[in-house]
Amino acid sequence: MAEYMKFGLVELNQTFVIQIINTIVLFVALKMLLFKPVSEFMTKRSDGIANSLKDAESKNVEADALKVEYNAKLADAAEEGRQLVREAAVRAEARAAEIVKEAENDAKNIKLNAERDIEREHEKALNALKDEIASMAVFAASKIIEKDMDEATHKTFVQQFIDRVGDTKWQN
Repeated sequence: MAEYMKFGLVELNQTFVIQIINTIVLFVALKMLLFKPVSEFMTKRSDGIANSLKDAESKNVEADALKVEYNAKLADAAEEGRQLVREAAVRAEARAAEIVKEAENDAKNIKLNAERDIEREHEKALNALKDEIASMAVFAASKIIEKDMDEATHKTFVQQFIDRVGDTKWQN
């Protein structure tokens, strides 16, 4: 009898046992030489991917923080710009008011100078009129009196007459 047993397609014999032992040895050898480095490689790779994802997430959080900071700085810059515009408008209004005030003062000074000039011209005209009247009075008095008075006496006489009548009548 042969030293083997047959169960369907598989024969239990020495070859079968050696094949089982070879398969186990091959499995152990492959596990030590191939599966272990491959699984270590896969573990390192998955750890590296996990670390990369963590780094990416931290970079996203950092980028979001920088974005918030940037937006805050941008809002501050916009507010500062609006404040500068308001300050410039206030300075411009103050300068405009100052220019208007200077113009008003200049106009007032010009008006005062013009009034003084008018008053001087008025006084000149009155004095010229007084002199003319005095000359006419002297001429008339010399014709009436037909006496030869010197001109200084005539002027004194006419000036006394004018002073008696009063300046208010001459200033009309």
